[in-house]
Amino acid sequence: MRKTDEFSSVFRFRCVRAIAGIDFLAAPNGLDYARLGMIVPKKILATAVARNRVKRLIREAFRLNQSELAGLDVVARIKSKKQDAKLIDALQLGLKQCKSCLAPRTIQVAKAARL
Repeated sequence: MRKTDEFSSVFRFRCVRAIAGIDFLAAPNGLDYARLGMIVPKKILATAVARNRVKRLIREAFRLNQSELAGLDVVARIKSKKQDAKLIDALQLGLKQCKSCLAPRTIQVAKAARL
């Protein structure tokens, strides 16, 4: 995801999981494939090398779980600095939980749309 509107729709949906200094936000996208957005702030990771490394790790974790996340927009927001091993574990766990967070939320939205 690259556009502000795409990120805003995920933030508005408010399906959030926080794991080990990373927030995972998810929303349905109406497509057959999953999309990823990343927020890696300069305040937390000061050097471009560190930010790019974290982005590569996030993309790789997403690529490994992409088939399970079909039809979702996922935004990964880094909240604190972590070692690579802990970051990878948190990414794997968080991406798997995105789907479970979404199921009850979509039922609520569907009910509200019928009213």
